Amino acid sequence: MSPGLHRALRTERKLMEYSKWDLDSLPIQCVWHKGRRVPLLKTLFSTICKNQCRYCALRKDRNVERLSWTPEKLVNTTLKLWRKGLITGLFLSSGMFSDPEVVVEKQVEVAYVLRRRGFTGYINLRLMPGTPKWLVWEAVKVADRVGVNVEAPDPSFFYEIAPDKGSFRHDILGVLEHASRAWKFMGKRKVLKAGIATQMIVGLAETDRDCILTTFRLIRNLDVTRVYYSPFQPIKNTPLENRSPCPISRAQRLYQAFFLLRDYFFSLKDLESLLDSKGMLPVTDNIKEAYAKLNPHLYPIDVNTASYRELLKIPTVGPRGALKIMQVRKERKLRAEDLKVLLGKKNFKRAVRYIAF
Repeated sequence: MSPGLHRALRTERKLMEYSKWDLDSLPIQCVWHKGRRVPLLKTLFSTICKNQCRYCALRKDRNVERLSWTPEKLVNTTLKLWRKGLITGLFLSSGMFSDPEVVVEKQVEVAYVLRRRGFTGYINLRLMPGTPKWLVWEAVKVADRVGVNVEAPDPSFFYEIAPDKGSFRHDILGVLEHASRAWKFMGKRKVLKAGIATQMIVGLAETDRDCILTTFRLIRNLDVTRVYYSPFQPIKNTPLENRSPCPISRAQRLYQAFFLLRDYFFSLKDLESLLDSKGMLPVTDNIKEAYAKLNPHLYPIDVNTASYRELLKIPTVGPRGALKIMQVRKERKLRAEDLKVLLGKKNFKRAVRYIAF
């Protein structure tokens, strides 16, 4: 292998590796989508960043290798991997190597060229704080998902950890608002098939109450369809290197709360009833079951008469399970044996105490 080719391959691997700082997990190449693992090329356009986020491995003053793709090289690499069946899509973010307009123009250029060259796979563009409205709309036209990281549940935490990342209201929420309006205007069935996403870091003094309240507002007011919760992990040679890491289990509980809000018709009041005096969710592996135990007056739920929303309050019953229950009971009265088949024996065993027939 020639030295030049070796350097090029090393650069590409590094850019993909650094993309882990923009999602909620390690730099794996597979993500879960509708119950299956989907392989994505996850990369940064550039690791060059002019910002000084206090938690970030790529902050300006940190000694880290600075690398960038060219649009042509990234397009060719993505197409090659896609045509070989190694990936089904591209997740593209970037360090803030210039002003937001320049950075996002590069991202959108990559997406447009991919589409023009026949790429029909998934494209997720993580936009920059302060992306102008016109460019957000261009991104919405070509991507399956767009978003910008809120980083924190409210302005006070945001300015503490990202002091030079712009205005929380205008440069962060404003971008999400532009995306929401573009999505509605262009038609939700025609563009952004995977919706709008954001991410917040958890474990830096905020409470679960803070995170849940912000999540509720993002879903209700800005049409956000996915919130990632990134458990804080201290990074050497950053201002927060001596802070304690956030347990992954806490992020997992917040994910459960998110899905209960988005898919299970849980209200903000429902989730707030679970919080302790410090504003934290109970330490449990099943938030929905904890809610059921805390509200015995709501149970058992009669599966033969309950509404769709009521069925979703039963532990282990999800949207598909609730629809199956409603379909079967049109034909006959449900019995325990029916639910064992519909839910599976393991799930039925956990649900049975909350069910009536």
